[in-house]
Amino acid sequence: MTTEDTTTGLAAYEMRILNPEEISIFRSNGMVRLTLQDQCSWTRAQPMRAFPLSDPEHYIGFLDIANKDIGMVIDPSHLDHTSKQILDEELDRRYFVPIIRKIFSTREEYGTVTWDVETDRGRRNVIVRNLRDNIQELSSTRIIVTDVDGNRFEFPDISLADGKTQGLILRNL
Repeated sequence: MTTEDTTTGLAAYEMRILNPEEISIFRSNGMVRLTLQDQCSWTRAQPMRAFPLSDPEHYIGFLDIANKDIGMVIDPSHLDHTSKQILDEELDRRYFVPIIRKIFSTREEYGTVTWDVETDRGRRNVIVRNLRDNIQELSSTRIIVTDVDGNRFEFPDISLADGKTQGLILRNL
């Protein structure tokens, strides 16, 4: 919710903290709905992580059909079982990032790097142009790489990768 600060004329934002024990999340006609203790309901509620990389299990915000804030659940683990299950499914769909488990080969040519990898979603070729612009460092060993199609892949620990891959990544960070 947005209000205007009368002393400065600047917009001020109020955050509605949603108590997970007072909300229900369910599907209706293929849409995710959110109801606040039978007081009000939103016909479409889009869940989004406030901190998708650093704290993905907490601080889940909801937007309505007009992309306006509904509110935020700080700890969704306290939701009822059905609500938590639907929330997890929606977040998995929105934040689809396969984890790279094994690297079979690495090929670099003409500014493009191709990895043949095994992910938690199956074997893939990950093709990345301009590696320097498509690596996001999450920690000293954890990175996310964005391929030519905009798909993101996580290397949970690059120190476990083969020397060629480590060299490519470290030289481009």
